[in-house]
Amino acid sequence: MSLLYTENKRFSNLVKQELWPEMGYNRATVTYNGTAGSLVIGTVLGKVTTGGKYKICVQTAVDGSQTADAILLEDKTVPATTDTVVQVLLKGPAIVSKAALVLDASHDLDAEKAAIYAALEAKGISVNTTV
Repeated sequence: MSLLYTENKRFSNLVKQELWPEMGYNRATVTYNGTAGSLVIGTVLGKVTTGGKYKICVQTAVDGSQTADAILLEDKTVPATTDTVVQVLLKGPAIVSKAALVLDASHDLDAEKAAIYAALEAKGISVNTTV
């Protein structure tokens, strides 16, 4: 049987609970400036120490973005090295699904993934295994 339809991830696949969602308490709009492409909801972003802009959290980065700092809350196509405003989950209290997080391929070891989850937990974002 051939594949008839695929559905993009939804916000509800990622965020399971957050404080005052109607007020956007846990959310922020930030400036993304990284590689070109299509970002998907759930992508883990790191904050560049100099300038405070965000890009995909990559294990081998040395500019501060190797530490998880936010989770993308929307699908977005971005051009290369161009400032793009994106909406992120920036702080807790919030609960997200571990399965819905999109990690860069450089985070291939369990210890590296655990460091990502710990960084998010430190911001009050609980990363839970969901059914």
